[in-house]
Amino acid sequence: MSKQTIGTTCVQGGYRPGDAEPRQVPIYQSTTWKYDTSEHMGKLFDLEESGYFYSRLQNPTCDLVAAKICEMEGGTAAMLTSSGMAANFLAIFNVAGAGDHVVASSAIYGGTYNLLAHTMGRMGVTCTFVAPDCTDEELEAAFEPNTKLVFGETIANPALAVLDIERFAKAAHDHGVPLMVDNTFPTPVMCRPFEWGADIVTHSTTKYMDGHAAYLGGVIVDHGQFDWMAHADKFPGLTTPDESYH
Repeated sequence: MSKQTIGTTCVQGGYRPGDAEPRQVPIYQSTTWKYDTSEHMGKLFDLEESGYFYSRLQNPTCDLVAAKICEMEGGTAAMLTSSGMAANFLAIFNVAGAGDHVVASSAIYGGTYNLLAHTMGRMGVTCTFVAPDCTDEELEAAFEPNTKLVFGETIANPALAVLDIERFAKAAHDHGVPLMVDNTFPTPVMCRPFEWGADIVTHSTTKYMDGHAAYLGGVIVDHGQFDWMAHADKFPGLTTPDESYH
C-alpha cells in the first residue's frame, strides 16, 4: 500500500483513470467479448495474453473492484466471488482437497462452521476446531500430518471473539501451511491481517464493505508471501500443471 491514508485508498484505490477516461469505474454488462481473429482468442484461452473472454471468469468492473480491495488489504492479487461463503469455499478448496485436514477457530460464522464441519466433510476434507483462546499446547495438538490450512476470523461473527492472528500464523507457518483469515467484520480500514502474518484474506463484501444491505458479494485476497514451492508436495494443485486446464 502507498503512503496515502486508508480513506484515500477506499476512494482512489484500484482505479486511476488517465486523461479523458471516466472518473467512475464503468459497469460492463456483457457476458462475452468480441475479437477480430480466432488466433487472438486462442491466445487468451491459452493464457498467452491477458484479456477478457467470458465474464464468469473475468470482467473489467469486477477486476477493478478486486484491485481496490487488494490495495486496501496490502495484498498481491484478489478475486471477487458471488458471496462471502463462495469466497471461503473457493479459497479453502483450492488449498485442501479430499483426504486433507484443516485447523479452524471454533468462533466463526455459523455458515462457515457448517461448511468446514459438514459440507466439506462430504468432500473428504476433515476439520479440527479449537477455541480462539486455546493454549499453545491445544493449538499444536490440533495439527495432523495432512493439515493444509489454518482458518479463523479476525472478529468472529457474531461472537465477536478476537483472533490472535500472530499466534495462529506462527503455528500455521511452523507446520508449513498458510493462515487464512476472514476479515469481514473489521474490514481493512480497521485491521489488515497480512500485517500480522496472515497469508490469505477473505471477505463477505455483503456486510460492512457494502453497508446498505443491497448487494451480495465476496472476495479472496492473496498476500503473495507464502512460499508454496517450499512446500510443493503439500500443494500440488498450486505448484504443478493443472490437468483440468489444457
